[in-house]
Amino acid sequence: MAPRANRAGAGLGGDPHQASVKEHHLASVKPHPASVKQHHASAKQHRFCVPPGQLHDGTVVFSDEQWHQIRAVLRLRPGDMVRAFDGATPVDHVVQLVGPKEGTVVGTRPQPPEPKTRLVVYPALLQRDKFEPVLQKLTEIGAAAIVPVLTARCLVREPADDQRQARWRAILREAAEQCGRGVLPALLPTQTFPRALASAEGSRFVAYEREPRRQLRDVLRSAPGTVSVFVGPEGGYTPEEADCAEHAGAHLITLGPRVLRTETASPLLAALVLYELGDLSSGHSDDA
Repeated sequence: MAPRANRAGAGLGGDPHQASVKEHHLASVKPHPASVKQHHASAKQHRFCVPPGQLHDGTVVFSDEQWHQIRAVLRLRPGDMVRAFDGATPVDHVVQLVGPKEGTVVGTRPQPPEPKTRLVVYPALLQRDKFEPVLQKLTEIGAAAIVPVLTARCLVREPADDQRQARWRAILREAAEQCGRGVLPALLPTQTFPRALASAEGSRFVAYEREPRRQLRDVLRSAPGTVSVFVGPEGGYTPEEADCAEHAGAHLITLGPRVLRTETASPLLAALVLYELGDLSSGHSDDA
């Protein structure tokens, strides 16, 4: 007996003629609202960040890498729903897949609100296996911007090249896709510690293991605004760097009695700032 034809659309396996007919049908017929709602639960699990130029006039064009994930990893087919967002505006577009690398926008959903506090994190530049998780966690927590910093005790002595920068931006996108966030944090060029201190805006806090008593809540303002936080490398800041921070008007603070790894300290300090300012309260999007 001959095998039954695969009914999936073009690009997902199956008969090319059947696929082209189905793609034309899906592209020309707007799905019933009940169908969109039925697929909503699965749609919110699969989010893709696409540049604004790939989301135009109700059509989304996915990259080759994204389409490979949709087709080969997630095993989705024409008619299935995903979400797309552009990384700059707080809206998720509900997208119905219609064919190779394309989808049709059939609705929108609001995203959880961004923190009212503009949190800028200045983590010391670390080795790859330690720095990349820091970027991921800071995106999930809600940092508005991330500025890598070269300090006296950094083991990495050179700023990232273009290839590494591209990888870092991909990590930010993937973290935002996973956590439901719609606005990507800005990834700014690497700076030296003195330059970073001088250019940092708002209230500035430096985690320093030799600070005996002053905690974040002792010096953090309650009003939302810009907050800049600094975390040193594996060996911590030097006494000279701590003096430099105080002379620049920054607050040296302790993160508690235990010695934390630097890749732990950056996400922890970011979360503490947003928690103390009430920016980690529940802000669910409307999934009705």
